[in-house]
Amino acid sequence: MDGGYTFCQGAESNAQDTFYAIETLNILQVPPRNVDRTIKFMRGLQHSDGSFDSVQVAYYVTAVLSRLRAELTKPINSFLESLRALIEKFENQDVYIEAASEFETLYYAVELIKRHGSLQSIVQLQKQISKLQDNDGSFGNKRFSRIASTFYALKILKLLGYDIRKLHGVLRWIRRCEVPNGGFTAEPEASSEYMVMEDLYYGVKALEILNERCRYPRENLKLIAKLQNSNGGFRRSS
Repeated sequence: MDGGYTFCQGAESNAQDTFYAIETLNILQVPPRNVDRTIKFMRGLQHSDGSFDSVQVAYYVTAVLSRLRAELTKPINSFLESLRALIEKFENQDVYIEAASEFETLYYAVELIKRHGSLQSIVQLQKQISKLQDNDGSFGNKRFSRIASTFYALKILKLLGYDIRKLHGVLRWIRRCEVPNGGFTAEPEASSEYMVMEDLYYGVKALEILNERCRYPRENLKLIAKLQNSNGGFRRSS
């Protein structure tokens, strides 16, 4: 065992799956096994020059180490400086095809810099994000809004200390994604026949940022229960 985790047996360990495994164990209040190996595995994902394969990997590594009360063994300063450039030019960045949102990588970058350094040009970044709010209150680059993008945009603005109350229409838009039978759709008027776990998460957490609660908690719990497999795990959709 290398100390890392994977989403299924037989696959290689990776930073993302290790992050979610450690966070899940924390929610269950169960201490992880082989903590020293896990720390060593995550530290090994940082290159000799202090960089990482991606912003996401850096986020997962530092988050897991923090949860396990460990630190990086190499300086991260140069990598953080590269993130500042990414943040300044985020509107022109290519979006990873498997990313949940065009704001996801930006969120990780902002979180990393805030955690390990100091954010510069906060007001300017607030303006950049605010400009991407659509007329209906949602967020999305090139006017292609999804609940994931709206969630990440709200999370970034909150990290930056933005007064969320100034945002127009965002709560109303999220409510339009809320399904009475449980769950959230990726956008209003989208079919609720194919519901995925992550959109439920984005919806509930976006409401939480706005100091609101979901309207149908029992239905949401029933939906989640239906997604449990016979082996105890959960699938993302029915």
